[in-house]
Amino acid sequence: MKPLSRNLSAHGPCLLALLAFAALLFLNTPTDGDFWWFDASRHAMNSVFIRDLLLEGGLLHPIDFARNYYQQYPGLTIGFYPPLFYLSAAPWLALFGVHHAVNQAVVVLYALLGGSLVYLLCVRHMGRLAATATALCVLAMPDTALWSRQVQLDVPAIALMLASAYGLIRYLETDGSPRWLLFTTLGLGLAILTRVQAIFAIPVLLFFLFADPRRPRIAMKPRLKALALMLLVALPSLLIAAYFSRVNQTLAGEMPGMPKLLSLENWIWYARALPRQMGLPALGLLVAGLVAGALTWRRPGWPPAVKVLAALALCAWGFFTLVSNKDPRFNLPGVVLLFVASALLLYLALPRLARLALPALACWLVVQALALSEVPVVGGFKEAALLAQEITPHGGNVLVSARRDGSFIFNMRTLGERRDMGVRRADKMFVDMKIAAELGVKDRALDVSAIERLLKDENIQTVVAQPGYLASQPSFRSFGQVLEAGVLYEPVRRIRITGATPANEQELVVYRRK
Repeated sequence: MKPLSRNLSAHGPCLLALLAFAALLFLNTPTDGDFWWFDASRHAMNSVFIRDLLLEGGLLHPIDFARNYYQQYPGLTIGFYPPLFYLSAAPWLALFGVHHAVNQAVVVLYALLGGSLVYLLCVRHMGRLAATATALCVLAMPDTALWSRQVQLDVPAIALMLASAYGLIRYLETDGSPRWLLFTTLGLGLAILTRVQAIFAIPVLLFFLFADPRRPRIAMKPRLKALALMLLVALPSLLIAAYFSRVNQTLAGEMPGMPKLLSLENWIWYARALPRQMGLPALGLLVAGLVAGALTWRRPGWPPAVKVLAALALCAWGFFTLVSNKDPRFNLPGVVLLFVASALLLYLALPRLARLALPALACWLVVQALALSEVPVVGGFKEAALLAQEITPHGGNVLVSARRDGSFIFNMRTLGERRDMGVRRADKMFVDMKIAAELGVKDRALDVSAIERLLKDENIQTVVAQPGYLASQPSFRSFGQVLEAGVLYEPVRRIRITGATPANEQELVVYRRK
């Protein structure tokens, strides 16, 4: 193991290379309110809410402020997701203003943190060029590059997980430094406070603290204090998960369209996703590293870094396989951890091959991420928000009926100066829906006259509607009849929804009250 030099000039060029890639990644990212992923606009809106809470007097009466804020901008999910990302983004929003670009920049900064930690982890066991290449590979792999360019919690949580892994490795290398132990548990607590699924790492921490026969000789009291710190930091996230336990049980138990727990399809689900997540060249290097590690596993003195990263990757893989609700991005932590472990194994077993393969792979992935891949976006909601602000009378409300209503709400808050207007969501007024339509929708059985009364009571002056949205629900069909009748509302403009959308999301129709 190589000691990490205290001279920053030795590592400065390597870290500057990571900074340059992160900057190019940001410049290559759409940041004009054109969110692609459904949750991204809500995560961005949660950060704006925290900013407004702090700067607009919300701390004096936080419950009333939050209630009134949600009534005006019902695109918040801060009570469902852990709050750390929003808290970390709020100061940047206060400094640079409320804009999609600011939220996105915070995600890229987390990505840069994660890449820097990969470098610091690897440079202890390999040359600086190979360590830089490994970090660039992690940042530029297709799925990492994709989710670094969406306002999502995955990449921030991975960065904090890597911080925890780095602390645990240093704890083991220093034979039980309490300082590194606290760093480890603080990092894991913050990762859980960003994305609760980071709890998959807890068994690894417990093993290396209590069960590993080669664990450092450290008193029980410091270990228990460190665990208490982790639980204290992660407590809000754990309480949120417990509060929404009924929904979480649905997601974890048996989701429609997902394979059965004991089926072979379930246990190879994430393995089959690897070619798309990493690309075939990166997958080839990963396999080569694992094979090299398997052939030399009897070699004494494998560093703690390999053991910790491999254990974390294995736990991530098992955790997300056991959870019924599956998506390739859920196991992105496992992919990152496994790739770094494989790169270390390849370098330790076949250093000459690794010195050539890692920089070559990094060059390919960087070019692919910046020049060959297209970042998915969905446009049209900014134009709809601008038009709604233009035609809505002072103090009037806008009703949005669209699958991506979060994008419209975010743009309503961040564009222009129309803070006098409120937004209402059709999927809150006409039906009862649990988070997403896939988890269940209960119609409220509203006929045309009931819809008309509700629109009048809510002072709906403008309607922004996606044709066909939730048309299977009787109340939405009644709502469609109200719009088509042309008695209360008249169409103003049709706005095309552009970008990566399915066939049933093609346009928004803006109506104003007669």
